[in-house]
Amino acid sequence: MGPDPILALHQEDMALRAGVEVTAFWFDFRGRYRARARVEALRTDQVRVQLLEAAGPFRVGSLVDIPRISDSSNWSSEHCVRLEVSGV
Repeated sequence: MGPDPILALHQEDMALRAGVEVTAFWFDFRGRYRARARVEALRTDQVRVQLLEAAGPFRVGSLVDIPRISDSSNWSSEHCVRLEVSGV
């Protein structure tokens, strides 16, 4: 039996710190987006990132709030942040 993917995601979430570079995935009524970003702030159920590259209508420097895995009703693989080193 291989490693538990949910446990790996929780461990990755616990490694998030302000200043860490991540890949941000999010969507809104205009579409789905993916961009490199830097963690600006962490809350219990949300991470605020500042975009390091533009994505659709979102400019470099825009702040985006994205759910953390602990927010099980809003988090998904299309609405999350992943560490740059994860390779995913």
